[in-house]
Amino acid sequence: MENNDEKIIVFAETDFRNQKRQFGVKPADRQRHIYIIGKTGTGKTTLEENMAIQDIQAGRGVGIVDPHGEFAEKMLDFVPSSRINDVIYFNPADLDFPIAFNAMEKVDAEHRHLVASGLVGVFKKIWAETWGPRLEY
Repeated sequence: MENNDEKIIVFAETDFRNQKRQFGVKPADRQRHIYIIGKTGTGKTTLEENMAIQDIQAGRGVGIVDPHGEFAEKMLDFVPSSRINDVIYFNPADLDFPIAFNAMEKVDAEHRHLVASGLVGVFKKIWAETWGPRLEY
């Protein structure tokens, strides 16, 4: 829920000195990094879900990186039908609907060698056990 009086995205309620107050983050602060820490079962994912739902309901864009897929799939239920065509659901494991990604597409010609070098470095780390002279060039 968004508190219009104080312009915050509300995600909690405090009971400070026997007064219940809403607690949240200003939208401008949400445009920066948010570091969420806590033990298992303390509500980190629930907090992320609530913030994402509020963003979706407010018409803001949301980007979710979810290695398990459960969180992302749950958020799809909150996308209004009028915005469903704006959704890009990228699942690298889905072989029936692969998405192409060209890492060089928007890179200036003078910087392509840097991107290529970085990609080769990543590939070497991923496939270190099978990397050999034939893959080097």
